[in-house]
Amino acid sequence: MDEGRLIYVMGASGVGKDSLLRELRQHRPDVLVAHRYITRASGSGENCVELSAAEFAERRAQGLFCLAWHAHGLDYGVGIELESWLAAGHTVVLNGSRRALALARARFGKSLLPLLVVADAEVLRRRLLARGRETPAEIEARLARVGDEETLGDIPRLDNGGELAQSVAALEAWIEAPHLTEPSA
Repeated sequence: MDEGRLIYVMGASGVGKDSLLRELRQHRPDVLVAHRYITRASGSGENCVELSAAEFAERRAQGLFCLAWHAHGLDYGVGIELESWLAAGHTVVLNGSRRALALARARFGKSLLPLLVVADAEVLRRRLLARGRETPAEIEARLARVGDEETLGDIPRLDNGGELAQSVAALEAWIEAPHLTEPSA
């Protein structure tokens, strides 16, 4: 069987990655959306498992993560089951991190297809304020990091600043034809 594909979705906080992936799961049960392990309680609609710092450290020590990173004071991990899914030829979508992209590329090689989800700064600000997890100062700090996306070069981008249904359709089309350079949203 052919090696599967890992669609590695990245983007700034508030860009709507969780909403996009939640809708993708509803429309495309044939595409596996991997959950993450995080050292905080999950947010509404977020596909993750909450672990304490001690639980996370133990699972990491036991080799139960195929990918792990630290960002924003939290630990994130992806279970080793993802490798089995890829070995079985599945298409897997992961809410990844720009900070862990180099690790993901090293681990998954040609199976990895990165995709950057974007939205303009005002959309991000509104969404971050609405979710209520950060202070206004933390939100502004997150927005200041959005410019870091320029360092990602020619990674395809999907605009999720408008209607979610359009973004989901663009993501589905991109998954079907990953040779495209830009999803059309």
